[in-house]
Amino acid sequence: MRAWQQRVVAVLGAIAFASGAQGYYHFVRYRTRTAPYTPILEKFDLAALNNQTVPYFIADRGPQQMLPNDSFGSLISQIRLAASVWSDVPGSDLSLDFGGLTGPNTQHNSPAIEVVFEELPPGVFGYGGPEDTGVIKESPSGPFVAIQKSKVVLSNNFSQTATWSESFFLTVTHEFGHALGLQHSMTSSVMSTRITRATTKAAPLAIDDVVGLRLLYGRASLAAGSGSIAGWVRMGNTGVRLASVVAISLDGRAISTLTHPDGSYRIDGVPAGASYFVYAHPLPPAIVGEAYNAGVIPPVDADGRPLPVETSFEASVYPGTKDFSRASAVVVEAGRVTDNINFSVNRRPAPAVFGVETFSFPGQVAVKPAHLSPTSTRSFIVASGYGLSPAAAVSVLGGSAAIPQGGVRPYPQDPRFVQMDFQFNLAAGEGARHLSFAADGDLYVLPSAFRLTRRGPPQIMSAVPTLDGNGARTVVISGQNLAADTRILFDGLPVVQRFDEASGVIFVTPPPGVAGHRVTVTALNTDGQSNLFLQAGAPPAVELDGGEAAAITVTTGSVPAGVETAVEILGTNAQFNPAYLKLALGSSGITVTRMWVPGPNRILANVVTAGNALPGPVTATVLNGLRVLTQPSGLTIGPMNSRQSYFRGQVTDVGSGREGVAPGGLATVRLNGPVTESPASALRVTVADKTATVVSFSGGVLVFRVPVDVTGSAAIVRMTANGDPVLPIAMGIEGGGATEANIQ
Repeated sequence: MRAWQQRVVAVLGAIAFASGAQGYYHFVRYRTRTAPYTPILEKFDLAALNNQTVPYFIADRGPQQMLPNDSFGSLISQIRLAASVWSDVPGSDLSLDFGGLTGPNTQHNSPAIEVVFEELPPGVFGYGGPEDTGVIKESPSGPFVAIQKSKVVLSNNFSQTATWSESFFLTVTHEFGHALGLQHSMTSSVMSTRITRATTKAAPLAIDDVVGLRLLYGRASLAAGSGSIAGWVRMGNTGVRLASVVAISLDGRAISTLTHPDGSYRIDGVPAGASYFVYAHPLPPAIVGEAYNAGVIPPVDADGRPLPVETSFEASVYPGTKDFSRASAVVVEAGRVTDNINFSVNRRPAPAVFGVETFSFPGQVAVKPAHLSPTSTRSFIVASGYGLSPAAAVSVLGGSAAIPQGGVRPYPQDPRFVQMDFQFNLAAGEGARHLSFAADGDLYVLPSAFRLTRRGPPQIMSAVPTLDGNGARTVVISGQNLAADTRILFDGLPVVQRFDEASGVIFVTPPPGVAGHRVTVTALNTDGQSNLFLQAGAPPAVELDGGEAAAITVTTGSVPAGVETAVEILGTNAQFNPAYLKLALGSSGITVTRMWVPGPNRILANVVTAGNALPGPVTATVLNGLRVLTQPSGLTIGPMNSRQSYFRGQVTDVGSGREGVAPGGLATVRLNGPVTESPASALRVTVADKTATVVSFSGGVLVFRVPVDVTGSAAIVRMTANGDPVLPIAMGIEGGGATEANIQ
């Protein structure tokens, strides 16, 4: 196993100080130190996961200090929001799911991610990465190293950090990317470090992030819409090791990889049907706090020894220029490799410019990343970076904007920064725009240096709690640049909302709140902007109904490993809201598969326990909106019992195959265990403690009739075979009038 501490030093340093790194890149191994080089990537083994889902667990102690209006529930909501970004990547089979709160000594027998809080050096907000098994596994798609556990480490001191901020959310999203197997990026994606990152809370991922994850956990069918670019980077007759090769399009995309130790490269997953400029550049020098160039952990051989990196060369644009006006575009076709996109580079001790970050001013406060509107009077950005000065020749790639003569100058308010003025093509579309910097005979490219938008950031002028026409609680949100595509967050919780086209007002069904806590209201638009661009200093907030002090009790005492069964949770003053409800049971060995809310203080759920689940007590956690309800040792996982019979899968309607059966309807479900050897006459079945008629039982498949007098939205099915109990299961009752909660 590679030393976790080595990774901690490298990643921690990168987060604190790094200027960025290469594009999509993974934690890589090679079997040998000589060609041919076949990369072996570290990733979670989807085949070893329940429903291809990696659970993540949050330390129950939380941070030691938080801002006055922040809460642990708010922090959990932001962590869940960041994790959902990676779950929602199109074309990826991987999902992430909140597994609950855990104590410091909790062990997991199945792959998982742990989110913990520790004292970190000043300026460091977190770090993350995998702890791998060190064992190479074979699979139909090639060898890989299976991650058994990853960590996301956040500060235990939030006295200076608001959990609702753009920067904190992007930090957590970035660290989850590391935990899943992604390294740093120099394409200004979320996997770039804080300096060059150009994504936002409203648009957190760039194409480089998406492709990087797809290559680890994606579907083969994606090849139909993408192609590849391949070639070599050489200095003289020698291949350049770990050079960054980037493909950028004029519509704002940037995607890249690093060369193998022999200088060869191949960028896969490039969206087809577009033209790309391709350039090669060195990883920037390691700066204070970095163990490796650009904070990138180099690939290792089979013995765990790092392979060397070459960084002493000039950047070059294909087919061999530093001037994009003389570059040749590369057309990418679906399902094909565009080969021989080669580079011959010259030696240079260090880059002239690197690590540039940009800011814009939609209001009186600087916003990062820079967003500009062609119709705005503030048509400039401010930049800083290593080696950057007003003497640099700066150009916009493409015809959407241009920098006039004299448009690169010292920023009047602070000459340590460089101001860049723009003239816009009013017909230019929205999206990211790249900048090139020529200085001291060298070239530096900043992908997504700014984004063009057609409207300003959203702004929330008021958020007023009230009652709707039916007497239900609602929050009325009004402001500027709110639209049908605007998403509202209460802290980090996406809300149930409705946009009224006529008035431009958004009506929100609020989640359960916490007494005395004012939730921060955030508006996110699809162009990447949020109201925090204008209101970060004093974001709008609203106090929700906190209700009385609540508690939960798990009535199911224990469940054995290797089964499926039902659990019941009763609440005191809980007022469970199915739209904002999450149940988690604190172990990678137990997964919630279905959940219902038959009443405001009752939850029924079906769970699966893994055969290798560690025996012992677990903490039950219910997230009800922003309320965090826990019962330590609420449930106990027992040892596997091969003689225990249980239901397998969900109860479905015989006619439609749907889950949810009407009273009097025929239901079917499979069973496992010794019960499968019993005749139908030996079975006794009840639904909600009412006797059900057994229609048939053959091959482990039970058909029964739901009693006509069953009420409610869900009920527990119990069964005995010759007097021996079968573990119970919950089923949905069609027409019962309650809602099945979303288990995610």
